[in-house]
Amino acid sequence: MDRETMKNFQLPDYLTEKQKDKIIHAINTNKPILISGNQGPTGKTALKNYLVEHGIPAFEKWECCEIELNRTLEGR
Repeated sequence: MDRETMKNFQLPDYLTEKQKDKIIHAINTNKPILISGNQGPTGKTALKNYLVEHGIPAFEKWECCEIELNRTLEGR
């Protein structure tokens, strides 16, 4: 994120400081952000839209395909 964008970038007040720190860390390390939480109006979509508008790759969990692999590859 360039300096001009950072001037206008302010995370919502409903986020905790820990959540804000995690988002800033993800931005600084170029990691996409996956937003999840309880169903209902918790601010998930608003946060995702705000991040995307600022050029930050962000997704809500329902938009993603999650694949869980638990079996080890040993012995195959």
